[in-house]
Amino acid sequence: MRTTISTSIMTCIALAALPASAADVTYERLLKPEPQNWLMNHHDFGAQRYSALDTINRSNVRNLKLAFAIALGGTSTDEYLQLTPLVDDGFMYVVDSWGIVSKIDVRSGTAGQIVWQMNPKQDKQDRNRGVALWNNLVISQTGFAARIVATDRDTGKVVWETNLLDQADLELTAAPLALKDQIIVGGSGGDRGITAPSEIDGPAPRWAR
Repeated sequence: MRTTISTSIMTCIALAALPASAADVTYERLLKPEPQNWLMNHHDFGAQRYSALDTINRSNVRNLKLAFAIALGGTSTDEYLQLTPLVDDGFMYVVDSWGIVSKIDVRSGTAGQIVWQMNPKQDKQDRNRGVALWNNLVISQTGFAARIVATDRDTGKVVWETNLLDQADLELTAAPLALKDQIIVGGSGGDRGITAPSEIDGPAPRWAR
């Protein structure tokens, strides 16, 4: 058996350069997000999940209570949410275990209204840790199906998608990471594991798409 070692276990997707408008999530905004917004899974590239907002602090955190709730899913009895919601200027972006992406208007602070939902029509549900915002797109993944879907933030329509499934048991469950002109998604297999790169017989897999 010939052993080959892959130098990366990340999936990189090159994104076409698109003109950015004032509301688009540009690389510059991701580098320095506005205090009121949460534009990526860990808030920023430092990944400390730190917010500079001080409306909630040690003196009043004990008074927190539910402001409103929104019904999501409802197609089976064992659905769940494992994501970090993203927020950009009063609009929240979430994804459920079926890969359904929802844009929710939360600008009032007292209610939430679903603006649109994008359903990728997965065959079965899977863990999903979140989406990425890039330019005017919401980038999401589809678990076992290993599809990456780009949805227009204004209309909820799918702009493009690609399938990255190239080995058995591969899942895409992590929140995608947006860079300047790429989206990075880590391949995973949960607690089952997937074929280690050092165990692959033949050429190393091509993770760059």
